[in-house]
Amino acid sequence: MHVALDLGAEKTNMDRTQYFTVALEIILACSVALNVYLYAQYQNAAPSSDEVAFRNEFANVLVTAPSYDFSPPITMYHALKIALESDGWNATSLQNMTVTVSLEYMQFTNSSDSTGFQIINKVTQPPQSYADVQANSTTTYRYIWDITVNRSQGFFIPPPGLYYVDAQTGDIIPHGPLF
Repeated sequence: MHVALDLGAEKTNMDRTQYFTVALEIILACSVALNVYLYAQYQNAAPSSDEVAFRNEFANVLVTAPSYDFSPPITMYHALKIALESDGWNATSLQNMTVTVSLEYMQFTNSSDSTGFQIINKVTQPPQSYADVQANSTTTYRYIWDITVNRSQGFFIPPPGLYYVDAQTGDIIPHGPLF
């Protein structure tokens, strides 16, 4: 009788393992189906009018950027167009170049002792507001598109193009000789 109880307990454990395995397979199948659906939605999404305008002017320029599911008043493609047009870039001059862009939160200081700016952090979540924040009489915080044009092969200092475009206003932030 003792042996029969052990077999019954072993069978119960095996049943639990099978149920657990089946449950995991169902969860995995649902996850894969959801990812396929979301991928298809992303692929079918129509490009924004700013992206269409950018692509019409600059053709198939290689742009590397994080994937943003939010957009400030000046979109990434609008900021790219502002920056590249400011120095006369076009589809031909951008051949063999890579354009890198990211949205950053930056601190600007303007006092008798120092003037300049520094990156506080890269923006990965949408803020409540893109408006400038005046911390005190000498310090302002702003959301800025950081745009760099560099040769596709290699890294050059200074890069052929370096631009900071305000994500609220579209103004290009002058940076002077950085290097």
